[in-house]
Amino acid sequence: MDIKDEIRKLQKNRLLRNINEVHAFEEAIENIISVQDVILVKDLCSGFDDQTDNHEVMFGLIHAIEGFEGEEGLCEMAKAVPDMLPHAKEWATTLHYRILNHVPSRKLYVKVLKRVNLKVKNNIVEILKEIKIEDPGRFEGAVNEILSNVK
Repeated sequence: MDIKDEIRKLQKNRLLRNINEVHAFEEAIENIISVQDVILVKDLCSGFDDQTDNHEVMFGLIHAIEGFEGEEGLCEMAKAVPDMLPHAKEWATTLHYRILNHVPSRKLYVKVLKRVNLKVKNNIVEILKEIKIEDPGRFEGAVNEILSNVK
């Protein structure tokens, strides 16, 4: 298996317009995660696209990314965020909602955001601020916890 071919297959089929694209997309995810290399999280993130209507299959990609637990998995996901904008901003936001809702991940994410470059950090800070504005009752505390520790 050529991992670059699998990444291209993931990207080519990310709109999930028909059953063939869905099968190819899911197969690419399985093949990529079978390598068990955290560096591939960024490539997995290249499979997101806000234009797809098949959210259930896209959540399979979220679960695959979340399978790379720990600081390194979060770091690779964070580094992918600038490349996800603007075509997959909704999915980047969804990933961040999930981090905010998981206390251990949120604490690790503070460490990650201290390590990433300024462009990555700025993109993520904007996403977090938008989440806080959208639902302050639920997320203001979690967002503030992250933002106050990464300045």
